[in-house]
Amino acid sequence: MKKVVFAVATIALFVFGISSSALAFEGGGRSPSLAPTIDVGQHYTGQLNNHRDDANFGAYMEVAFWRLPPLSTRDVVTIDWHSVPSTRYPSEFPVCMTLVQGIDDFNWGSRFETLDECDSSGPAYELSGSGTAHTEITVQETTTNTSYLEFFVYASRTNPAEYESFPYDFTLGPILHYLDAALRPVERVSPNGVITATANLANGQPAPDGLPFNLTVTWDEGGIATYTGVSSGGTVNFQLALPETAFGKSGTFVASHPADGTYQGVETPRLTVKIAKPKAPPPSPCTLAENRALVLSRQFKRLKSHARLARGPNKRRLSRRAKRVKRRLVVARREVRALCAT
Repeated sequence: MKKVVFAVATIALFVFGISSSALAFEGGGRSPSLAPTIDVGQHYTGQLNNHRDDANFGAYMEVAFWRLPPLSTRDVVTIDWHSVPSTRYPSEFPVCMTLVQGIDDFNWGSRFETLDECDSSGPAYELSGSGTAHTEITVQETTTNTSYLEFFVYASRTNPAEYESFPYDFTLGPILHYLDAALRPVERVSPNGVITATANLANGQPAPDGLPFNLTVTWDEGGIATYTGVSSGGTVNFQLALPETAFGKSGTFVASHPADGTYQGVETPRLTVKIAKPKAPPPSPCTLAENRALVLSRQFKRLKSHARLARGPNKRRLSRRAKRVKRRLVVARREVRALCAT
């Protein structure tokens, strides 16, 4: 009977040991296929430990997987996360975090073992001394639907007196997509001309319509002007209305889009362009009619004066010419009244 009781007690202790080890791991999945999918803006919690028997990589690391929404090349992923320090070493924060793509249950270990030690610059990130981190990661790989956050600790302790658990929590911030923008090169631009920018996504496709852009123009002696435009078919047109102080000078043009919660901020390289002096506008129809009437009036007066002084056939010839010019002058003055009426 004692043997049976001892056996039952031994089994109970064994089960308890497994249960306590399993309970030390909370949140996330122990492999990519078990990883829960996380949403932007949601708060998540988990717990890792340093028990060797609970390690799921190489008998010395414990890793938790969280599946990210689909990502594209050059997206910026922001994670706000927290953890607690080690009890034995209060200045150390054992939990590390990294982003990986294109893994599955069979190859994640080979990718994981290539990571360097945790630091603030990644790709394996550490917490600061405050136990919090605002980590921004730029996606380097091509578009994939298998992207994961991995939280991990060293799990190599075998002495129960050294066992510790490390709770952590995190929030996934908005995923900002990449934008590329450039100003189309020109050598000269009219003060009332148009400057055009191109805007594209990381895959080369045109940026969505309706994205707001700003254009800043500067020139010598502290001159500055700003304009706005929106994307349409991957281009942004800025209608200029530069002041006279910019005429004939070299202007520096920079277009930009601020980060908006969906797309990253972007600023074009500077473009230096000669700002032309505007051409004088052509005379109006009214002015042309007035000038024509003035010319005919002077011609009529001159012919009339010459006819008064002439004699014989020459006098008759000049008089006939004066009458013809007078008829044209009457028509011209009628046009002036019609075109210049206010």
